[in-house]
Amino acid sequence: MIDVHVVDRQALQARSPVDLAMYLRAHEWQSQHRTDTHVLWTKIVDGDEFETTLPVDSSLRDYGSRVRDLLETLSAVEGRSELDILQDISYVSMDGHYVRAFPAESSPGMIGLEDGVLAYESLRNLFMSAAYSVSSEVPRAVQPARKPAEVLRLLREAQIGPGGEGSYVLSVHTPVPPRLTSTGQSSLFEDHPFDDENALEPYERRVSLRLHEAVQAALSAANATLTEADSYTPFTNAIKYGVSANLCEALVGLGGESSHSFEISSSFALARPARLAVKPVRFRRDHLLVIRSAAQELRARLPEEDVLLNGHVVRLHREASETGEVSIAGIVEGEEIFRRIWITLSEADYVKATTAHQLMSKVSVRGDLARRGNKSYLLNAHAFEVSESEDS
Repeated sequence: MIDVHVVDRQALQARSPVDLAMYLRAHEWQSQHRTDTHVLWTKIVDGDEFETTLPVDSSLRDYGSRVRDLLETLSAVEGRSELDILQDISYVSMDGHYVRAFPAESSPGMIGLEDGVLAYESLRNLFMSAAYSVSSEVPRAVQPARKPAEVLRLLREAQIGPGGEGSYVLSVHTPVPPRLTSTGQSSLFEDHPFDDENALEPYERRVSLRLHEAVQAALSAANATLTEADSYTPFTNAIKYGVSANLCEALVGLGGESSHSFEISSSFALARPARLAVKPVRFRRDHLLVIRSAAQELRARLPEEDVLLNGHVVRLHREASETGEVSIAGIVEGEEIFRRIWITLSEADYVKATTAHQLMSKVSVRGDLARRGNKSYLLNAHAFEVSESEDS
């Protein structure tokens, strides 16, 4: 253990009495006596009794000094660096998810700029995919661009954390409500047992559990596909566990342009202990190649339902039939990618599309987005609308 003493006053004062109390309670310290300014906590280790005092008011002039004394005691009891303990206190009420990347041509702890940008965006998409999977009543192979409010709320609350030593590490942390006591109140400075094991986990924790479940299911599906050539059935069977085209694309993005290997691990908030231990999940290059193909297959076979497309008609094609085909260049709601999508319209809508093309008016239409080879199609088109042209 590297003997590092934390002396940064701002860092010490930034840890609240609540976080410190939750950490002590999670590590089986027991509160013995409370005054207006501090609480005395004790713990017996191998027959020896240790004690420390927890300041309960962060506005005290010597608050930082008292926190430093507490850290020194915890370091002696746990045999760990004060710096590591301080970091754990920071995340005491947060679930953490870590991606440890192993880019072949980068120096230890570094990654290429483009791969790094892609990795952070993919980590966000991975987390968002797990959150949507929990929110949705029906498992979907292709998740819609429009996300429920609780998914967007969780994304706003999630925080990017510091990396780690060795390989390049990304981390995202999400606040999780502390586990309530049997009396229905969360007591941070008293000792009470945790609530019943059958209590419903909050949404934030269910997302953490689903993320691990979906990532593990994707790895298992990739292994099965590698041994069962030309079969993507394992991926369709894993949709019920949170696997989707969105999640697969996020995993591929974490591997960067070179599809380097990486490892995903999770830790759970000490303030709300998890009832199971999870092991790191590691992906190799051959896994990512299969997962990339699986994402394309899922999008091709199972369209993204009820999307809204906004754009301009750029091509018209009609033969001797009541329907006509148009090509719209635009953006699907919830995305930022500008693309060209083909749509078959009814006779009435085709006439409106023709007028919109002549006037260069913006149009909108709903349908199910699917991919066929290199082209994207909007199936079951409906609610076709034309905006007024800019000239008029």
